[in-house]
Amino acid sequence: MDARKLKNEKIEEYKQQLLKEKEETLKVIRDISHLQSKGVKNENGDLSSFSTHQADQGSDSDSLEKEVHHLESLQNKLKEINQALKRIFEGSYSICEWCGSAIEQKRLKVVPYANMCIKCKTEQENKKKRKR
Repeated sequence: MDARKLKNEKIEEYKQQLLKEKEETLKVIRDISHLQSKGVKNENGDLSSFSTHQADQGSDSDSLEKEVHHLESLQNKLKEINQALKRIFEGSYSICEWCGSAIEQKRLKVVPYANMCIKCKTEQENKKKRKR
């Protein structure tokens, strides 16, 4: 299916899906940020971000590291969503940024903020793996 036909038939549907995902992602980011700003209460009721027991400190550190990684992942997703919305506005949505081909609808249904076709995305991921 050519990209123009996709735009004529589905563009509003994908835009609504992107806006919904954006709002959901922002909500999760706000929730995580709120929890981090509250800190952790110790047994005395005092707010503290540090545990007193060494094993608890390790667990707290691991938990915080996972939250930070999750937050970074969500922020990257939000950036990709905003870029997809910009592509809709500019008229380049559903066009692969690497090869210029149409991005498959099956891919857009799963990842509406995709900026590459499956072939190009696979090639990019394979190049990253080889560099490691």
